[in-house]
Amino acid sequence: MRKLVHAALVLVILVTAGLAILLTAAYRATQQVPEFYQAALAHQPALQKAAADQLERQVLELHNEARRPGRWEARFSQEQINGWLATDLPTKFPGALPEGVSDPRVAIETGRMQLAVRYNQGDVSTVLSLAGDAYLTDRPNEVAIHIEHVRAGAFPVPLAQFLDEISEHAGDAGLPIRWAEQEGDPVALVTLPLDRAEFKGKQLQVDRLEIAAREIVVSGRTEAPEGDSPKASDPDTETAQQPDGATKGSQEVELETQHR
Repeated sequence: MRKLVHAALVLVILVTAGLAILLTAAYRATQQVPEFYQAALAHQPALQKAAADQLERQVLELHNEARRPGRWEARFSQEQINGWLATDLPTKFPGALPEGVSDPRVAIETGRMQLAVRYNQGDVSTVLSLAGDAYLTDRPNEVAIHIEHVRAGAFPVPLAQFLDEISEHAGDAGLPIRWAEQEGDPVALVTLPLDRAEFKGKQLQVDRLEIAAREIVVSGRTEAPEGDSPKASDPDTETAQQPDGATKGSQEVELETQHR
């Protein structure tokens, strides 16, 4: 009997030690931080602000170009986006992020994007990251955001339980989401709100969305209302010059088939 008791105690100790090791490993996994996120957070504030200002100017130029009939294109670099997220998002849109979420940053490579944020809620403190891509579907001005995975540190997080919450936040921001699947992964379908009164009946069509190396390229065309003729300039807009090296093209991809 003594040997049996000893064996049972040893078994309990081994199981307890094994669970402790697993829990420690799981905790350490949740504390890992993606390299791109560490690098993005280390950028100097002055450089971030300059990059954010560049993005704001390009957005204004794109807005002005899109209000005139004809083609338009814009390129937004990874540095510009991260600069804006670091400096302008917290000050101009302080309530845009869900409670407990802060410091979003992105990494952009050809055909793939990564997003990471700090997450602090109760006793949970970690860095959440996701990877995926974005492309146009065959519906006018509809963007598909394909989410490959979500991680807390290096620990995989099931996304299904968060889809309703994501939809709620997107709806509050004026971007209703429909959900679909691609190879078992969730895909958020968002129609861009381009039918706005400020465009005075003009029809805007995005026909290219490209996730390129360290930048996002978007282009399209604006068509004048039926019966109107294109004008050389629009008095309601400021003069904006198309970025150097801009290319024209179109790329539409059906969600249920192969994209790009």
